Order: sequence, then structure tokens, then C-alpha cells
Amino acid sequence: MRAGRRVIVAVVLAMLPVVAGCQVGPAPAGPAETREGPPPWDAPRDAVSYIDQAGMERLPLDFSGPMPYTVNLSVTVDGTAVKIPAGIGVDRVRAEQAAIHTHTDDGLVYVEAKTQAERPTLRQFFQLWGVRYDGKCVGDACGSVKVELNGKPVAWDTKLVRQSTIEVVATR
Repeated sequence: MRAGRRVIVAVVLAMLPVVAGCQVGPAPAGPAETREGPPPWDAPRDAVSYIDQAGMERLPLDFSGPMPYTVNLSVTVDGTAVKIPAGIGVDRVRAEQAAIHTHTDDGLVYVEAKTQAERPTLRQFFQLWGVRYDGKCVGDACGSVKVELNGKPVAWDTKLVRQSTIEVVATR
């Protein structure tokens, strides 16, 4: 029995360099896909693809930037409020996030850019969410897209402004 254990120990020890050389980690992220259907839209699981698509830098999950702030965002499609899910712009598997992201599903968007000069846009937020968004469409609601920043009309691709309220209203 002792000789058998020695053989097993020797085999295990011989295998250690092989096993130690293997890199185990998350699978590669799937491609970012833009959803053009009706809500609800969940947060993409592989957020790194969406971060790249939005032209943003991948930041560590614990990054908070020099001057973090929040924006209250609401989206309405054909008169129905759309839930903005937690986890937009956050890739927990890879421990990375975008400078704009959500932690909760209450419409509070966190902006934690590296510099004060960085001004992420509403378009980038929708890219991170993986939802079609332009001057005429939100998801499958194409016809009219109106955006208000603190109650005043602004362009559909407005910049996210510190401590503001943004309302996006899409109708067919």
C-alpha cells in the first residue's frame, strides 16, 4: 500500500508543472449585439463587448473616478415605463466596468470617469445596454424620440450631466 501511495504522489508531483501552466479564467466574451425588439431589455452579461463597442475604457469594478456623480434616467416607450436594469456596463465575471453603469434597477446611472473632462453620452449608455437608440428609435419603437434634460428638450445624443434628470420618450 505504501509503494502505491508513493507512485500516486510521484505522478501528482510530476503533473503540477503542467497543471500550474494552465490558465483558467472566464470564457471569451460574446459579441455585442444591438437589440431591436420591444422591452424589457436586461443588462448584457458579457459587458466588456458592449464597453468596447461604446468606445469606452474597461475599468476595474472598484474604480470610482475623481468626481463621480449620478444621473436619474427614465425611459418610456409608447406610454409605458421601461425598467432600467442593474448591471448595465458591469462585467462581474471579468471584474470590469464602464465609466457609466447601473447598480440598481431604479434608473440611477453612475458616472465614474477617469477625468472631469470625460463626458459620456446617452448614446453610449444605450450601447452599453445593447438597445437600439438613435434620433428615431428606441428598441422597436421607431417614429419619435424625445429627450429632456431637467425638463428642457435636448438632442437625442446629449451628454450626461452631473446630478441631472434625463427623460427619454419614444413613440411609434
